[in-house]
Amino acid sequence: MMDGINDIELRHGARRAGAYTRAEPVIRCIEDAIRDHRRRTGDLDGVPQISRLITLCTERSLSAARGGPVSHSTVARAMKLMGLR
Repeated sequence: MMDGINDIELRHGARRAGAYTRAEPVIRCIEDAIRDHRRRTGDLDGVPQISRLITLCTERSLSAARGGPVSHSTVARAMKLMGLR
C-alpha cells in the first residue's frame, strides 16, 4: 500500500517522510488490518472502522508516534499519511 520511505521523501519532502517514519508501526498495523478485512469481506475497497483499528494496534502493544496510547486521532493521521482519508 505505501511506498518506500525514500520515495515519500523525494515526492513529499523530509517533513512528511519524518511523520511517516514516526507513524510507521501504526501504519503497518493498519495495512495488515485492511488486508485482513478485505480478504474476509471480499470488499476490495473496504476499510475497518477506526475503533477496530485502534483495538488491533493496542493489542499489538503499539504506541502513538510520540508516545502514549493509540487513539482515534493517531489512526486518523496515519490513514491520512496513507492517503486513505
